[in-house]
Amino acid sequence: MMQTRRVLAGMSAAVLVLVGGASANAAPINVPWSPDDRQDTEVQFESGGTTFYGSFRSPIGATRGAALLLPGSGPTDRNGNQAGGITPNTLAYIADALADTGIATLRFDKTGSGRTGLGGFDPADLPGFVDQVDAAEAALTVLQERTGIDGPAVLGHSEGALTTMSLIERGASTGPVGLLEPPAIRYLDLLSAQVNASFDRGIESGQLTAEEADGNRARLSETVAALRGGQALPYPEDPVLTSIGLSAVNAKFLAEADAVNPVASAVRSDVLLTCSAKDLNISCAQTDGLFETLDGADVDYVRLANASHTLGELGPLPATGLDIYVPLPLSSEFRGALDAWTDRVFG
Repeated sequence: MMQTRRVLAGMSAAVLVLVGGASANAAPINVPWSPDDRQDTEVQFESGGTTFYGSFRSPIGATRGAALLLPGSGPTDRNGNQAGGITPNTLAYIADALADTGIATLRFDKTGSGRTGLGGFDPADLPGFVDQVDAAEAALTVLQERTGIDGPAVLGHSEGALTTMSLIERGASTGPVGLLEPPAIRYLDLLSAQVNASFDRGIESGQLTAEEADGNRARLSETVAALRGGQALPYPEDPVLTSIGLSAVNAKFLAEADAVNPVASAVRSDVLLTCSAKDLNISCAQTDGLFETLDGADVDYVRLANASHTLGELGPLPATGLDIYVPLPLSSEFRGALDAWTDRVFG
């Protein structure tokens, strides 16, 4: 068991951080590098009986467009950060970059993060993925009302891209779409691939025997089957599975997110699609499959060489999964691709 615990210490940085880690105590982080002429304006809106808090960022100069920014998995705040020292600032960097090109943005603290906190939710009965999409749709309405722009762009990072796809599936009024390091296969398939890769690394490093890994894989497979079948989790107290969010409190969210099939997405507009060779969570091979299904869409597909999963600039450094704790600047490759896409779709 001690070997398994050592493996878990490394797994948390390499797999999706799920909503079960929600905390009501993480304060929103300001963006200290923003000059005075682009200060954020605090906004709030209601969804499902919860008050969500966020930031509206005015553009520099004339307004060319507007974009809703949606973060990745877990209790992620408006800047793309989480409690516990995870501060990639992904969404704050993107908001800065878009402001420079005349694009107004709205980003907000997800449930369990920042000023939003847990809202009125019971920690033992957390919201599902559909609730997350509801909140994003409410934020989209706020952005439309704030800017007078009907059909703003929506840029979703990681799990936020899945939320973006779901907004489009339900017919929300959206314009250009950014799918940034998106899940390109079903949620539980992606999670399983990430966890199994961690088991492989555990075997290679001697922290886990092949027999221990096989047992973990079997329990993982049974748990996925139970979630997809609407059944009770077979191993609700398993330390390996619960450490990555496969617990009863997250069952609703996981089942609802897994029901969204990215390759059947209804995305049919101007799309910025990215992947990175140094993304340990999502592979370009997976994203290739998503790209092939975006028939009828005008897609800028950008394969980055040196960006982390959170779009940080790794340069020549290898990805380790621990870079989420390092204050990396925004990937220069991504910034260039974002600027080019913005110029194309907003004129």
